[in-house]
Order: sequence, then structure tokens, then C-alpha cells
Amino acid sequence: MPADGVVMVGGQRLRIGRAHAGQALTILIEDTVFRVLDGDVELSTHARTSDIPIRQFKAVARTRE
Repeated sequence: MPADGVVMVGGQRLRIGRAHAGQALTILIEDTVFRVLDGDVELSTHARTSDIPIRQFKAVARTRE
């Protein structure tokens, strides 16, 4: 996760929080919501406002050089 704790999924910005920056998290994509998990703990739920199809299911974090 980026240093500011924000990640883009399906064209939506999801604010997870700086406390989780740099960690690998799981985002479950459902019909109406995105669920953000850290292991078995649900951190947040975000309403899905767009119906853009998700084409990439495994992302690689960008690194600054």
C-alpha cells in the first residue's frame, strides 16, 4: 500500500489509512462493496460507486527510485 494509505480499485480511491501503509492487504470485490482485510480482520468497507469491470486481480506495488 502507498505511503499515504490510499489505493485505487476499479477507478475508485479507497482510503485505508496511514497506519496500514506499506502492508500487503486483501481487498474483496463484491457487487456493491469493497472489503479491506488484514489477514482475518476486516479494516473497512467501501461502497462501490462504479460498475467498471476489474481486469487485474493481482497488483504489484510501485517503488520509488
